[in-house]
Amino acid sequence: MQAPLLQRRYQILQPLSQGGFGKTFLAADTQRPNHPHCVVKQLQIQPSSPGVTLANSVVEKAKQLFDQEAATLEKLGNHPQIPRLLAYFEENHHFYLVQELITGDPLSKEIIPNFKLRESEVIQMLQDTLEVLAFVHEKQVIHRDIKPDNLMRRQEDGKIVLIDFGAVKEIRNLSATSGTALQTMAIGTRGYMPNEQAAGKPHLSSDIYALGIIAIQALTGLNPDPRTGGLPQDKTTGEISWRSLAQVSDNLANIIDKMVFQDYRQRYPDAGVALQDILALSNSSVPSTALSGNGASKTHSVVKSQQGTFMSKIKWPRGDKLGLAGVMVGALGVMTAAFTVPEVRGFIGLEGVKDALYQDNGIMLKYPGDWQVQQIHPPLGGDRAVFQAPRQQPSDYQETITLTIIELPQPLTPQEYYQQQLRPQLAREYNLNLVNTAADTTLDNRAANMIIYSTTNNGISFKHQAIWTVKNSTVYQLTYSGEAANFPTDQQTVIKKLQDSFKIPE
Repeated sequence: MQAPLLQRRYQILQPLSQGGFGKTFLAADTQRPNHPHCVVKQLQIQPSSPGVTLANSVVEKAKQLFDQEAATLEKLGNHPQIPRLLAYFEENHHFYLVQELITGDPLSKEIIPNFKLRESEVIQMLQDTLEVLAFVHEKQVIHRDIKPDNLMRRQEDGKIVLIDFGAVKEIRNLSATSGTALQTMAIGTRGYMPNEQAAGKPHLSSDIYALGIIAIQALTGLNPDPRTGGLPQDKTTGEISWRSLAQVSDNLANIIDKMVFQDYRQRYPDAGVALQDILALSNSSVPSTALSGNGASKTHSVVKSQQGTFMSKIKWPRGDKLGLAGVMVGALGVMTAAFTVPEVRGFIGLEGVKDALYQDNGIMLKYPGDWQVQQIHPPLGGDRAVFQAPRQQPSDYQETITLTIIELPQPLTPQEYYQQQLRPQLAREYNLNLVNTAADTTLDNRAANMIIYSTTNNGISFKHQAIWTVKNSTVYQLTYSGEAANFPTDQQTVIKKLQDSFKIPE
């Protein structure tokens, strides 16, 4: 038997979650065509102890807070990355909020323990989140619970949506006495909540602190919750000491450090100011690579190119699954390499091109001298360099070869890396029909795996081929991406030559 309609309109379908201040349900709006789904939050006022009747003044205060919070959500709901407030009402002594349903996954499914995201991914996450948070701060609203669970990656476009403003979070543990209408409560989540917020005095910069903690969590793979050990602190300054645990540029690290100062007065005052520094960093950084194929390690990097390259065509928006060619190079990076031997040059028309040598921290490989190299500097734990073929026509997509290096939290064989991390993610994120077993091969005389896969972007088919090996818990990967129509037919010869030119550090 179905429950009665709320407000004679909203049909509860199933529970979604239960928290300290109420329950959340999936519901259907029966008064709209096709009964679209929405989210209903039931907010409850809890007495200070069981069996105690709440004073009328407490109920009135709760109603006042509810109206204020609903008005705030109505105002914030005008932003496309904040769920719209559809209705709010009181019924049977319960308060209800009805909001737009956001389909997607929270960032807690991307930021996982012991797994480090690439710097380019973290920059994009910060930019996306700060853009919507700047709107919130302009309205002089403090979210107070920024954490991965409350940053939703919207399925339709990959945009980050800021959810759970904790409508009427103040309506918790209200005193049953008439003399005290509201107890001061620290609202937030341990690990992400700064000191001033824990003391019940949050500022706009408190949200900046929480977002900075998320960035550190993504770069280091550490859980900031103090119950799990938390983040290390400098014994002298008391500031978070994290740089040695991540592969990160000084420019980004300096921004994050300013976000997470213990003294709120030293942080960015609001999201708009922090956003300006992130945008300046994004605009000045070297283009990131196209995610090459086979396997992204949850990597949806932003691809920027100073030319209209293939990578710029697949620029992320993480939700743009068609950009797989660009995003996936992060986990599989690069075939940067070496169209260098005469047979190879003859095969792809490079007979008159001299070889160039790429060297970086013990890595060596040869590549055609007329290809451009876009090196990511300082080296990151992900894409290291992108090699781009010259254009024959202005409208041509450029072939790319990406070099990627990934630090694993534990030793894995190339096959284990594919089975445990790469293949499951590709199947889950990009719905690729991949074989269960990657082909055995070698890279720098080491056991390696190889996989070929196809993607489509703007109606054009692309082919990707990635080869990777693992040495000392480090994945070394070469990934080629290009139009399927021009994909080398004699792949074995081309790939062999590429492999032969690639040298891994001793």
